[in-house]
Amino acid sequence: MAEAFAWLSKIAGMHLSWIASLLILPLAQEDLAIVLGGYAVVNHFMPVIPVVLSIYAGMIISDFALYGIGVGARYFPWLGDYAVNDSVRRFGHTLDRNLFGLVALCRLVPGLEFIAFVACGWARVPFSRFVVASFLVSALYLTIALYLVVVFGDAVDDHLGLWTWPLLLAVLLGAGLARKRIFSFADPPAQTARDSADCAISQRSGLLPLHGRERKLALAERIPEALLYFPLVLSWLGFAARHRSLTLPTAANPTMTTGGMWAESKSSYLFDVAAAERHWIADFVVVTRGGGATARRNLDRALGSLGDAGIEFPIIAKPDIGRQGLGVRRIDGAAALRNYLAGFPRGAKLILQRFVPTAGEAAIVYARHPGEPKGRILELAFRQIETESIGNPRAGSSYRDGAGNITPELEARLDAIACSMREFHYGRFDVRFESVEALMRGRGFSIVEINGIGAEAVEVWNPDLPIREVYRRLIWRQRLLFEIGEGNRARGFAPVPITDFVHQFMRQDWLIRQYHASA
Repeated sequence: MAEAFAWLSKIAGMHLSWIASLLILPLAQEDLAIVLGGYAVVNHFMPVIPVVLSIYAGMIISDFALYGIGVGARYFPWLGDYAVNDSVRRFGHTLDRNLFGLVALCRLVPGLEFIAFVACGWARVPFSRFVVASFLVSALYLTIALYLVVVFGDAVDDHLGLWTWPLLLAVLLGAGLARKRIFSFADPPAQTARDSADCAISQRSGLLPLHGRERKLALAERIPEALLYFPLVLSWLGFAARHRSLTLPTAANPTMTTGGMWAESKSSYLFDVAAAERHWIADFVVVTRGGGATARRNLDRALGSLGDAGIEFPIIAKPDIGRQGLGVRRIDGAAALRNYLAGFPRGAKLILQRFVPTAGEAAIVYARHPGEPKGRILELAFRQIETESIGNPRAGSSYRDGAGNITPELEARLDAIACSMREFHYGRFDVRFESVEALMRGRGFSIVEINGIGAEAVEVWNPDLPIREVYRRLIWRQRLLFEIGEGNRARGFAPVPITDFVHQFMRQDWLIRQYHASA
């Protein structure tokens, strides 16, 4: 016993920082901890047993912490506002029937642990049953996943060196996206009172809605996300090796957090537009959901900000940090705004924007190389309104190519807006417009959102593009981002360090788990 204790003490003393990292990482991302553990084993930084014990302990601690949040939500209203939403309540009514199956599913589906394990505590699932399920399923998943990582890493490390581990992490994250898509727990699409109005204005613009007729499926709706994006991960790694930086595209928009890949403030883009061009932006205000304030106090602050800006209902509410339309809702009155604020994360910022009831929607991708006086429009895509999918930011996002409608007038208008911003070289403008003819003249539109390098590529939602053309365009965009980043690096702008890059991803991921469903 004394010899065993001495061995454990020696191991802990030699590898304290590794042990601490492997204990903490599962609280944020278990797959990342497993990749780091595999790296430590393959490169002989730690023996396999301490690696397994450290990650396993971190997984169990994470499970128990989430369960404790659920229990606490029963007794502390502020914690309930933070942790309990409709998804948690749904799980709370059904999870007790098959607890082991649920815990196993949570290991397979990224992002589901928070909802399900909080629901276990909130629904008073017996703690003893939760402990047994957590211990057994965590042990099985960790054993299989770490074994595969070590075997793969050991086989490839001699050939790729350090690039083995970012590649392996990308594969695991890609597989996680596929599992999340396969086991989707999204709310059903919402029907709203604005359906008929949207149909009428879309007909006036010449972009017919898809209501009442079959829609051709786009590539992204036919192929699992892991298969869709895996070739793009490989091409990104190839460009990164060529340019000696995995995060070089973040220097494309150096004044924005991660260049706009993730975790950037949406309102920062809108505020960055110069005053002379600000009239093209749909009126908006930014408010913070107060941590200690009452629901009435938060509502009064929001209504005061709207009143000062002269914005009336209906409005669009959306998180200031987010992606792919998550948490976006139309708000028609004070009561709906109060409910939205009550379910919003405490201390987080949100945008309240004037609803623009114009005829059509479009996404316009813009780029300008460093040193060039003018930029250009890379793509114009019109969104086909599908009323059955309002509230689902992915299923209703069918686009058709509008490249033939790009005109010098429209390009000059967008370029003036983009050039009025500080060091904005690549991004997407989401606009609502009165008619295609007006848009082609560079008139009659309002910008509702601006995105950076992480803007979703609308090519994948165009059902008319063949797969070869989709990949050609997306890989060409990646090449362009690295070229713009290289140009700005030569001007003295450094790309975001990989540690900050990952940290900002985790920060955004933590936030979006708490947002409302879109509607």
